[in-house]
Amino acid sequence: MIVSRVTNSMLKNTLLSNLGMNLSRMDKLQNQLSTGRKYGNISDDPSALIYGQAARNKLAKFSHYQSTVETAQSWLTQAETGIMELNKVIGAVYEELVSAGSVKTPDDKKNLAMVVAQLRDHYVDTLNTVYGDRYVFSGYNTPGDFAEDNEPILKPFTIVDVELPSGITEPRLFFNGLDISQFDRTPAADFPENAEGPDVTALNELINDLIHFDVGPGIRMPVTQNGIDIVFFTTRGEDGNPVVRNTWNLLQEVYLAINGDDDAVPPVPPKTTDELTGLIKLVQDSQNHLLTRTAEIGGRQRRLELLDARYSQDVINYEQMRSDAEDADMAEVIMYLKMAETVYQAALSAGARIIQPTLMDFLR
Repeated sequence: MIVSRVTNSMLKNTLLSNLGMNLSRMDKLQNQLSTGRKYGNISDDPSALIYGQAARNKLAKFSHYQSTVETAQSWLTQAETGIMELNKVIGAVYEELVSAGSVKTPDDKKNLAMVVAQLRDHYVDTLNTVYGDRYVFSGYNTPGDFAEDNEPILKPFTIVDVELPSGITEPRLFFNGLDISQFDRTPAADFPENAEGPDVTALNELINDLIHFDVGPGIRMPVTQNGIDIVFFTTRGEDGNPVVRNTWNLLQEVYLAINGDDDAVPPVPPKTTDELTGLIKLVQDSQNHLLTRTAEIGGRQRRLELLDARYSQDVINYEQMRSDAEDADMAEVIMYLKMAETVYQAALSAGARIIQPTLMDFLR
């Protein structure tokens, strides 16, 4: 039997090595307890840290999309508010038009016409609804942003008095510098895709001018309504075919029908009750068109609500994934730290008893 000689130096070195390992274990547990993270270095567990980093990247994307969805909802809410106000204006015009059918005296019709004129002007003001410093119904093309100092801001929708070849001045509705009053009573098949001319090209460009937000991976949603889509509506012409009408022209027509046109040559008297009745259907069609636009916005808002709910759930899931990969179990860490402390104290006590004797103790 071969017996190896164990020296005091060997005991000391072994003890110090074991104490170092115990201290290293305690240091790791102490770091976990103080930082709340499982690993302090990538080398501790590369696969888990890569998994956690992937979850962090997803969380950053969801945070961006949640912020975008919130902004998009604000835009749509403002657009819905504007369209609902336009609908109220058209509804008030409808009421005045119905009242005009039962009014007998010219003075009463003049009073109703004055109300319609104010509603007509308010219709244009509402078309220039803003959100922050941007026009809701004008897309990215907002010439008011480029107004010079000390000059009046040029709003997207403006009323311009245009002199006709007959010498009569007629108010026209302009949208971003384009006379859109000229587009009225146009066959639906020719509006505007199949029509020709520079004005039609400009109108096509304005129709496609919408503000879009990226509200999800590959999901791009318009958050505004274009003014062209609001002003123009489709109805049935006298021949029964679809015809595109201009709402502002219709309001002007209602005003002239109730008030008459004293500037015309010869002057045109107010229309009779039967003639006013023909305009009621057109006003109702305009209202229905605005309700359709409101329903469209409501659909987008509902979709954004579903996206927001999905992102909120995804954030919870990926937070759990990140936590599983990176966060330490504090109860488990405290338990192991107490165990390591006990082992370390026992090692110190054992080492003190073994290494404490000196050479003089052996010589006695």
